[in-house]
Amino acid sequence: MPPADRISMSEVDGVKVVRFHDRQLFDERTVREVADQIAAKLPNDGKPIRLVLDFSEVGLISSTLLSKLILLQRRVDGSHGKLRLCELSPVLQQVFRTSNLDRLFGIDRDQRSAMEVLRV
Repeated sequence: MPPADRISMSEVDGVKVVRFHDRQLFDERTVREVADQIAAKLPNDGKPIRLVLDFSEVGLISSTLLSKLILLQRRVDGSHGKLRLCELSPVLQQVFRTSNLDRLFGIDRDQRSAMEVLRV
């Protein structure tokens, strides 16, 4: 049985926008499926990846997801692209601050702000 769709991806002005379907990105299987589904939908043609991850539906994340996001950031950097995170709840914002990952990731208040940064 194939895994459930954990994400939806749309494209606006050449920027891919990922929305998560799960409220909790915590258990190993869910995190692995999310990471695999994002990776499968990203181009491998050498063009810069421009990506926004919208966390508006997410309330809880694991350290495993953080490590997958770091790997995703490396892939985007390797393509000379940009990755932005947006719509983080106060709890998720605190997770990123506590782990100092707010320094690695570009974090925007909302999707519109993230898109403006990527259009430049």
